Amino acid sequence: MLYYDLNPSILAFTTDRTVGRDPLLIKQALKATAASDGAEAALLYPHQIHSDRVMQISDDFFSLPAPTQKILLEGVDAVVSQARNVIIGVSTADCIPVLVYDPVHHAAAAIHAGWRGTVLRIVQKAIDEMHIAFGTNPADCSAVIGPGISMDSFEVGDEVYASFVDSRLLPNASYGEDANERLAKIYPASAAPTEEGRAAGVDKWHINLKEVNRNQLLVAGVKHVNITVSNVDTFTDEHYFSARREQKGTEKCGRNLTAFMLR
Repeated sequence: MLYYDLNPSILAFTTDRTVGRDPLLIKQALKATAASDGAEAALLYPHQIHSDRVMQISDDFFSLPAPTQKILLEGVDAVVSQARNVIIGVSTADCIPVLVYDPVHHAAAAIHAGWRGTVLRIVQKAIDEMHIAFGTNPADCSAVIGPGISMDSFEVGDEVYASFVDSRLLPNASYGEDANERLAKIYPASAAPTEEGRAAGVDKWHINLKEVNRNQLLVAGVKHVNITVSNVDTFTDEHYFSARREQKGTEKCGRNLTAFMLR
């Protein structure tokens, strides 16, 4: 388990492959730490579809029947809440998990930002929802970008790169705009991170999803000093699940859970 020091009033963490999304294992891990007050909390996460849909989880949500809760969480990729003593999170296995905490209104967001959600600016939309629902001022917030695929490992085709350019999230190098190598760059085939990439002999774009989402936090108004970025690359660090690394395995790839619990 990876814990984040966002604020004493919020428990924030990412599970590794030894825990995954198993509620019992998560609660056992929490109980074994100073965060033991969360060991008996309910656990909630949506069924994500790489959308930009943000859902507010209110206290009333937990009085609904379980089937209704499941329906409401279908197709949701970010959740915002002020509910206390509930573990709320998002699942990832290379995509970028983002947590945002507003200490003034004691509210938080858990965001799943794959490349599609990133193009749709889901991080900015989640912070907008926090402002609408709770009165959040992004300048008051702290944020964590958790374990996810690195730029070195995130090789993409021209169509994915074009989606970022069309959304004005990346400069268009083909039209002479200044390229920002913190966000994206072309890797020669000889330097591809995988044997298959090297064998293909084709230069590929690589995109820094963590940095693109960090920029979205900044654009939304979160101060750069209040943003923490994990250096864990899920593709190369086998402590975490990685869809790209494990997609050809015989077993279905598991998921890491990045979650918060408001105390």
